[in-house]
Amino acid sequence: MIDFRYHVVSLVSVFLALAVGIVLGAGPLNEGISTGITDQVRQLTTEKNQLRTERDQALTTVDQQDAWAEAVAPALVARQLGGRGVAVVELPGADSSQVDATVSALEAAGAQVSAQVTVQERWIDTSAAATAERQEAASSLAAQLPTTPAADATPEDLLAAELARALVTTELAQSTELDQGAQTVLTTLSDAGLVEVQGDGGPAVARGTLALVVGGAPDTDTTDAQQEATTTTWNAVAAALDAASAGAVVAGPAESTADGGVVAALRADDDVTRDVSSVDDLDSPIGRVNVVLALRQQLSGGVGQYGTADSATAVSPPLPAVAP
Repeated sequence: MIDFRYHVVSLVSVFLALAVGIVLGAGPLNEGISTGITDQVRQLTTEKNQLRTERDQALTTVDQQDAWAEAVAPALVARQLGGRGVAVVELPGADSSQVDATVSALEAAGAQVSAQVTVQERWIDTSAAATAERQEAASSLAAQLPTTPAADATPEDLLAAELARALVTTELAQSTELDQGAQTVLTTLSDAGLVEVQGDGGPAVARGTLALVVGGAPDTDTTDAQQEATTTTWNAVAAALDAASAGAVVAGPAESTADGGVVAALRADDDVTRDVSSVDDLDSPIGRVNVVLALRQQLSGGVGQYGTADSATAVSPPLPAVAP
């Protein structure tokens, strides 16, 4: 009997508690909770609208800046590279539209694109077959065009040096002449699936006295070890092009400054940045002006890292002097 009464009292207590909760929830507590939630929703909506307005204003500002840069770019770059040949090397992942826009900026500066070469993924393929093919290509070129490589030079180092030898020269007079050795190098690299030479002439190209290397966003699907191997390879290409010419610039969009990006890798290597310049805003008209000015600076022995990333040393190279 005692147990039964205990259970009855317990059940009554539970139902009373539920009833009180329902009454309070439908009354004063409900009003307070609803008011609090409503206020929070109103505040979040206001903040969202404010953020949208700020975003739209920022996008409008960027569009206006790009329009301004497009308008003044011809005057800023005019005659800056007159009479110079520039070899353009497009790395895997580069945005072809950005490459085309940069080529137009180079031509507006009076330069001639002496050669335009697209490096293929096979250059950095880590498979046994691709590695063997690179070794074979390097050995073939070494036999045809004897060089004195460093004792610890890898096949990729040798290929970078041969590519540079084919595309650029330090002698302005030689840049207008076809070089038989250059044709041999490009034919060998093309046959090995390592590069593709743009234009109807195939591997028959002239050499430039300046070089531009264009990269894109890093491949996030690769391992850290693969990224490191890839960026080391591209640094070797940039350094070889610079050593064999009057100067080289590496350029890419903002994403190229992220881990594994070509610009980020270059700026992390003090040995390379002593000689090679970089531009990290190639996806904007201002960035393409920066490429022209950075190449011009290279001609006078200067070097710098330009753009909007934290790793840049300045927004842009020194502007050309205005004639009085």
